Amino acid sequence: MKRHSLNLLWVGGVFLACLHAAAPAAAWSLPQTLLAAERYSAELSANRNQANALNSMAQSARELPDPSLKFGVENVPLGGSNARRLTRDGMTMQRIGIMQNYVSADKRERKAETLLAQSSSTQAQSDVIRAALQRDTASAWLELALSQKMLRAAQRLARETEKQTGAQLSGVASGASPASSVLDLRIALNAIRDRVTLAQRDVELAQTRLLALTGQNIVQTDGDMPRYQRLPADEALLEQAVSRHPQVIAAAREADVSRARSAQSAVAAKPDVGVEVYYAHRADGYDDMAGIMFSVDLPLFKSQRQDKDYAADVSRTLEANDRLALVERERLAQLKSLIARYQAALAIWQRQQQDVVPLTRQRLALLEARYRSGQSDVAALLEARRAVLDSEVAAISAEKELALNWAAIRYLVPEELTQ
Repeated sequence: MKRHSLNLLWVGGVFLACLHAAAPAAAWSLPQTLLAAERYSAELSANRNQANALNSMAQSARELPDPSLKFGVENVPLGGSNARRLTRDGMTMQRIGIMQNYVSADKRERKAETLLAQSSSTQAQSDVIRAALQRDTASAWLELALSQKMLRAAQRLARETEKQTGAQLSGVASGASPASSVLDLRIALNAIRDRVTLAQRDVELAQTRLLALTGQNIVQTDGDMPRYQRLPADEALLEQAVSRHPQVIAAAREADVSRARSAQSAVAAKPDVGVEVYYAHRADGYDDMAGIMFSVDLPLFKSQRQDKDYAADVSRTLEANDRLALVERERLAQLKSLIARYQAALAIWQRQQQDVVPLTRQRLALLEARYRSGQSDVAALLEARRAVLDSEVAAISAEKELALNWAAIRYLVPEELTQ
């Protein structure tokens, strides 16, 4: 019966997997893809759980430690007639008590503030994760869209070249064209098919990347392309926004953690007080006893212990401030580098789109007209077609470079996505 149930479960699992595999993959817009990636991210989920844990620890840190139950036997004789007897000697006591340690409110509050600062630092890291996630997802989406555009261009030219195969064979049979022209045609066609294969590879790689980022089988893009033909904002505004870069904010939160730790170590020398209340039962004929005991920390060597810890935390705070300044400078340099690469990619793309591609197409049209009129051979025509494909591939590659640089600039700061 058990084996039968397991078999049914296995068959059901395979059936569901087949249904999932057979389900058609819908086209996804860029906002939908970004939202899916954010919902799918295990790193973001781990970050949220870590921040929640630190918040809970901060609430606990404000409370006094749990009291302790103390019980045992005191003053048991080891020799004489009362040896190892608990009810003969008047000093032997069966004792039970409660002990409570009292940590100063200052120390508890400073510890809670340190944990809250760590929680804020962790939450700031979530924006770093989101910015990188949105940049990678947008880049993969743009890669898919532009790789499919390149694939369509290569397939179109391959179809046009294939159409000419029959006419070329007829020309060879009639003696109008040399036999080598068929070989030239096949060589050119294989070169174009190689371009198709490479474009298909790029499409599949982008789809695989999107699957890893979103958990969704995204095979087509949908919706309008972002306007990557211009910067997301004016250069001056982008430079001013460096202070809002997630890594700069995360470095600032790390500096806050260091300051909180310094404030915590500044009160570390405040002594804790322990209070114990006990009841002691003695042997028959002797009165029971009760008492109260106090314990107090004695920071007698503060200059060698607590002061050294405090000095170390102050140094770490200064280090965190220096690292904050360093991160801000690095992010500004990164932005300037991205803008320079973007401007270069834009110039190359515009040149390819506006000059090179139209010129190669015009040249192809002229050679096709000359070929139809018998004034040109097939080799020149095939070379012109390869030139058109090369120019279109170069233009789309430049457009891809432009779009990826745009995405890197646009998602330096994460976008707030609507659910």
